[in-house]
Amino acid sequence: MIIEYVFNLSMSYQEFCDVYYSKGYQQIVVTTVNGTRVALPAGRLIPFIDNQGVRGRFLLQVDEQQKFVGLKRLA
Repeated sequence: MIIEYVFNLSMSYQEFCDVYYSKGYQQIVVTTVNGTRVALPAGRLIPFIDNQGVRGRFLLQVDEQQKFVGLKRLA
């Protein structure tokens, strides 16, 4: 069974670099549209970063053990 979480994220390029590269954080905690807090590996956001940062609405998919299955930008 796949569990899906939808969340919005707006993080500048500099913020992401500070969190992921400078401070070495491995996870980013987001709040889904229905209020659930979810941690995801920060590296999973790299494909979505441009010179403005990472912005948009995302769909995170995990399995029953909360293991990462997929991440895609919805808007």
